[in-house]
Amino acid sequence: MIKIFYNLLIKILNCLLFISSFFNKKNKKIYEGRKNTFSYINKYIRSDEEIVWIHVSSVGEFEQAKPIIDLIHKNYHYKILVSYFSSSAEEEVKKYKKINYNFYLVSDIKSNTEKLFKLLNPKIIIIVKYEFWINLIYTAKKKSVPIISVSSVFRSNQIYFLKIGLFFRNALKNISLFLVQNEKSKVILNKINISQVEVIGDTRYDRVLNIYNNSKNISRIKDFINNKTTIVIGSSWKSDIEILRKEIERDLTDTKYIIAPHNIGINDIEYLENSFINDTIKFSELPQKNVRKRILIIDNLGMLSSLYKYCKIAFIGGGFRGALHNTLEAAVWDVPVIYGFHKNNLKFIEVKKLEKNNVGFPIRNGNEFKLIKNRVLKDRDIGKGGNSFIIKNSGATIKINKFLSKYL
Repeated sequence: MIKIFYNLLIKILNCLLFISSFFNKKNKKIYEGRKNTFSYINKYIRSDEEIVWIHVSSVGEFEQAKPIIDLIHKNYHYKILVSYFSSSAEEEVKKYKKINYNFYLVSDIKSNTEKLFKLLNPKIIIIVKYEFWINLIYTAKKKSVPIISVSSVFRSNQIYFLKIGLFFRNALKNISLFLVQNEKSKVILNKINISQVEVIGDTRYDRVLNIYNNSKNISRIKDFINNKTTIVIGSSWKSDIEILRKEIERDLTDTKYIIAPHNIGINDIEYLENSFINDTIKFSELPQKNVRKRILIIDNLGMLSSLYKYCKIAFIGGGFRGALHNTLEAAVWDVPVIYGFHKNNLKFIEVKKLEKNNVGFPIRNGNEFKLIKNRVLKDRDIGKGGNSFIIKNSGATIKINKFLSKYL
C-alpha cells in the first residue's frame, strides 16, 4: 500500500514540476533535462561500457564527489557517469573534464529505473550524501548492482528512523555499504540493524585542501584590492544583502568588498548594483574601468573558492535562509567565517566544529556583523585555526579507495 502511495507521490511531483516549468526557469531546465535523459543515453552511451555511476543532488554534493571522481579517473579504467537533480549541478558537472557522461536523473518511477539499468548496466552506483530514491535502490538490488552511500550524515529525526518510516527504512537496508561522516551516524544506522557501516569522514575537507594547495593568483582581483583590507561575501542571497547593506554603506574606511552572488543572472547582478548605487564594479569590467569603486561584483562562475585567499574576513551566504553554503572553502585560508544564524545550519557538522574552534561566527543582524568585523580587524588572531582544522579532518578519499577497490 505504501509503495503504491510512494509511486503516486512521485508522479504527482513530476506533474507539479511540469506545471511549474511554465513559470520557473530552473524547473523548466530540470523538466526538459529529465525528458531528454533516455535519448542522451541512447545517443552517447553503449550498453557494453564499464561504468561507475555517481549521483549527486546539487552543487554541494558535487563538490563532495569531486575527490572521488579524481580518484576513479586516476586509478581505475571505468567510464565515469554523473547524474544530478538540480540545474546548478548540471552547469558545474558539464565543466568537469574527468566526467565521461552526465544527465538529469529521471523521476523515481519503477519503469524509469528499470529502463536505466537496462541501458546502462553500471558496475557500481555511488550516492553522495543523500538522495535515496526507493525504486532506484530496489532495482539495483534486483540487478545485483552494489550501491555505496558516501559522506552521508544521519540524524534521528529523519524519516528513516521514525515510526512512520518503515517503508524507507527497509529500502536503506538494501544499500551495500554506508561510508558515513561521523560515529553518531553509524550508531543511528546500527540501531535499525544496518551493520554495513564505516566512518570515513567528509570528502569536502580533501576537496578544499586540494583547492588551497593548487590555488592560482587572480591579477585583476589583486589590482582591485590594491593592498586594502578586503571582505568577501560568498554565495550571497538577497536575504544576506538586505541585512548587510546598511553596515556596508556606513563603512567609512577604505575596506574593499567582493560580493559573489549565488545566482549570477542579469536580475541578480542588477539587484546588487541597485543596492549600492555608484559604488560597484563588475569583474567582467576589470581592468577596463576605474577600480576606485569599493565593491566588486563577481559576475561569472567558478571563482569563489579562490577569492577567499584575498580577504581578512569571509561572509558565507545562505545562512539566514537555513541553507548555509560551504564554510570550509573560506576557513581553509585561516580567515574568520561569518554567516547568518538559523537553527537549520546546525545540522552541518563542520559549522558546529568551526564555532567551537572560534573560526565560525553566526550573526542575527547587521549590528552583530559590524561588531564581529571590528573585533576581528583589531585582533588578527581571531578566526585562525581553520586550515589546521581542515587538515586534521581530511583523508576521507583515501579511506574510500580502500572500500572501492573491493568493488572495482
